[in-house]
Amino acid sequence: MTFIIIRKRWIYISIVAIAAILLIILTSGLWNRSITTSSVPSTTKTIIIDAGHGGIDPGAIGKSGAIEKDINLTIAKYLREYLEQSGTTVIMTRETDTGLYTSSGSIRNKKNEDLRNRKNLVKNSKGDLFISIHLNSFPQAQYYGAQTFYSSDNPQGKILAKKIQDEFINTLDKNNTRIALPKDNMYLIKGLDIPAVLVECGFLSNAAEEKKLKNSNYQKKIAWSIYVGIQQYYAEQ
Repeated sequence: MTFIIIRKRWIYISIVAIAAILLIILTSGLWNRSITTSSVPSTTKTIIIDAGHGGIDPGAIGKSGAIEKDINLTIAKYLREYLEQSGTTVIMTRETDTGLYTSSGSIRNKKNEDLRNRKNLVKNSKGDLFISIHLNSFPQAQYYGAQTFYSSDNPQGKILAKKIQDEFINTLDKNNTRIALPKDNMYLIKGLDIPAVLVECGFLSNAAEEKKLKNSNYQKKIAWSIYVGIQQYYAEQ
């Protein structure tokens, strides 16, 4: 009888100890880091990250003053960090609050030049995959949710977009009903020979989502969603 009681006690202690270890791993972020180091399908790849807008072009501006170009760049840098940790080579279209244009010309001409230069960078960089990061904004304030777009002339971009959209839903908002959609009027991702997507990470025109988008932890979750989507894409190639 004593042996049985002692054995049950040790089993109980062992279960508690294992649960405690798992709790430490999950809460300390070691679980995420283990995923990062083990998710290596893109290790030998070169990925181009575009932080939308910049310089004279702020992009969308939320009612509380959140500026799209700044949030885009922050998310892009978090994504670069995750990718580089897994050994991926990353090329950024910009790393500061600048645009890819000359100092002369009208604002409209500068914006057009900026887009052309970004696309030329993508074409000339010999990258394997292209991600352009943006934030959405509508006149109506009720719309919300991250969404991924691809060009219909890019079948691999469609697969990539769906993977990232799945992760947006899994990680950011399970109630998000948006799906990856083709959009052929997006100059940056049209006519490319590599998988290319444009991600709208949320709506600055929605007050609740704007508040989230300004939060660094939420920005990291967005970057992580994109990162995992990329890994899922390469894992199935």
